[in-house]
Amino acid sequence: MHSSSLRGTDFKITQHGEAISHADLFSSFEDTDRLGIVVPRRFEGIGAMTLIMAYVTAFYDRYRERGLEFYAYPDFFTFQREAPCADYCMFDIWPYHKNIHVPDDVQQTAEAITGRGVNVLLVPDNDPREVSISPVERESARRNVQQCFAYSGSGTAALSDLVIECRSELLRGYALSVLDSVPADDSVLEQRRQWEARLAGETLRQTFRELDLEDALRRL
Repeated sequence: MHSSSLRGTDFKITQHGEAISHADLFSSFEDTDRLGIVVPRRFEGIGAMTLIMAYVTAFYDRYRERGLEFYAYPDFFTFQREAPCADYCMFDIWPYHKNIHVPDDVQQTAEAITGRGVNVLLVPDNDPREVSISPVERESARRNVQQCFAYSGSGTAALSDLVIECRSELLRGYALSVLDSVPADDSVLEQRRQWEARLAGETLRQTFRELDLEDALRRL
């Protein structure tokens, strides 16, 4: 429950150009909903940090509404192409086994997603392509995935229709913990410098684009 101190009021959200409260955006969210994010390498998921943490906050809100003491973590997952996987535990994607290594194979990636019953799917804002996914996995995805978003590793998706802002000081440690979870080399150090710069301002602003399922699958 690393981030259970966050509240909906910590997020400023704009959807389709209109301000919307966290409570209204997540009014239908259930604590059994499952989020999964496809991460081409290890660290791009930081570019979706505000959206993931808004979902995590909605998860804890469901528990807080019941007014009881609780010890719980959401069933959220990262699907990473490189091993060892970066650790997103400070995003409350925990225990570590919820960071899943998947090969660069669309079918096996789809199997990993559907096998964990993902309801909310975040995919990189890359160029869509034709993909080969078995009919049974496509149908499983159609049955389970309710909402999809494109995100950018830099935090700015093209043609966005969802903007989420949060004070940088609330998220800085979460982001840097992901970068510090794997052995540092020149590439890791450069990405750390980039994220330190992005988080140096008062507010972190990230943008997303809602997709239909077929469009999302073409970006796996």
